[in-house]
Amino acid sequence: MDASREPRVVTEGDGHRRRVTLSDVARHAGVSRAAASLVLRNAGHLAPATRQRVRDAMEELGYVYHRGAASLRASRTHTIGLVVPDVSNGFTAELAIAVESVLMADGLVTLFANSLEDPAHQEILVRSMLERQVDGLLVIPAVGTEPGFADLLADSRVPAVLATRDIPHPEIPYVGIDNVNGGRLAGAHLLGHGVERIAYLGGFARIGPRRHRIQGVRNALHGSDARLTVDIPGPPRGSWGLETAAHLIESGELTDGIVCHNDLVAFGVYRALRVHDGPRSRSVHVISYDDVAAASLWEPPLTTVAADGQEVGARSAEVLLRRIADPTGAAERLLVTSKLIVRESCGCPPAHG
Repeated sequence: MDASREPRVVTEGDGHRRRVTLSDVARHAGVSRAAASLVLRNAGHLAPATRQRVRDAMEELGYVYHRGAASLRASRTHTIGLVVPDVSNGFTAELAIAVESVLMADGLVTLFANSLEDPAHQEILVRSMLERQVDGLLVIPAVGTEPGFADLLADSRVPAVLATRDIPHPEIPYVGIDNVNGGRLAGAHLLGHGVERIAYLGGFARIGPRRHRIQGVRNALHGSDARLTVDIPGPPRGSWGLETAAHLIESGELTDGIVCHNDLVAFGVYRALRVHDGPRSRSVHVISYDDVAAASLWEPPLTTVAADGQEVGARSAEVLLRRIADPTGAAERLLVTSKLIVRESCGCPPAHG
């Protein structure tokens, strides 16, 4: 292919014109983007016919590898882009602080942005950071992010890592939490208190962590008489937890066990139990997730599955640093182990000593 000619563009439905990407080539050739990347780098084990089909697609579409951009990226800016969906979430805040700390120790400056759980705004932020030639990107995807977003990151050729919410892609590393095990720990502990009916409250229905935690709870209940009888998704905020728990109390649907998607939801549930259920509130066994700093300060202190935001942030930053050092290596997939921090909200007695 004549690499000196002008690169072609593709025209989308809205008339927008853009440069042909490796993802376009892969679709045209009927292969994965990862396979097209192997052809471009003359690596991997692919059938000769497959390689030729990809080369033919490059020729037909006029794909040109942007060596100028690659050269610019070789000159490092010592900046990293960090995009999160909601900085007001305690877990996310702890994660961001840990990311910045690890990167700072390596001489890198973190450019921080909040997507506000808006995939369109998220893409604008990521493209803006790419234009500023960041050395790497670390993203917690917004709710509703499409799989094509991972292709955008891979096509940029800038080292990138996804954290806590996964969009499986062979070229993008992922750092998350073992949420299935976390759900199992919560469910098993509630069973130990003799609960019969459990509610799972909060968390956006479309995100993987919520589905995996519920799967873990169900795994723990399998073979017992206890059931997950209430499953209500919602924004992981205290005000939502307050409103939802109040409705369950007033409608007579309150369960004897509650698993909250995060500590903020649990704080709202606590308030509803105190205000609307009075003395009976102590008979409801509550377990949450995240173990933010305030979890031990509430009354009763909150039993929570520790998905340590600081550890997830530190591990994510370390994986990104390794990706920057070796952009062509295998994409890591790392799950941080969950552990149950037992306090009193689940019905356990106060700890002494």
